[in-house]
Amino acid sequence: MKKFFIIIGCVLLIIGFVWNEGLPHVSPVPQAPVVEEVEKPDYIVYITGAVRKPGLYSFTHAVTVGDAVHAAGDALPYAEASAVNYASRIEDGMQIHLPYNLDGVPPAADSDGKININEADEKKLTGLPGIGPAMAKHIIEYRDEHGGFTECEQLQQVKGIGAAKYEKLKDKVTV
Repeated sequence: MKKFFIIIGCVLLIIGFVWNEGLPHVSPVPQAPVVEEVEKPDYIVYITGAVRKPGLYSFTHAVTVGDAVHAAGDALPYAEASAVNYASRIEDGMQIHLPYNLDGVPPAADSDGKININEADEKKLTGLPGIGPAMAKHIIEYRDEHGGFTECEQLQQVKGIGAAKYEKLKDKVTV
């Protein structure tokens, strides 16, 4: 019986050897190259001028100039913010310079909360009762044409401000 198993084992071994020789030899499949994901480069910008924390700032994606200025602690009160386009996108290596207002530091707000009609911009003027954007523009145009107000009562000379509207404003404005 032992001889029988040895003979069958040898026969199977020979059949296996012949079988392998008869098949075409296939080389192993080469490994596909591993592609490493390239890291996105950081956007590094240099923020200078009238910001609270000037310096180098890094962003992982392109943001707006306004976002970059916000990251630098926002603009100082005496910054010339209109000199920079806050909506434009940053580029790597960009310098953002927020210039100082050459007129100096704006005057401190009155402690009584009144708005100075000679210095207020359109936004501040629209905060007054009954004054919308159009009326604020009229006030600014009057101020530009006549060199400013010398007294609050002159508001009544602005087109659209009569005695009734002036009564609502007189306690909230100053010159």
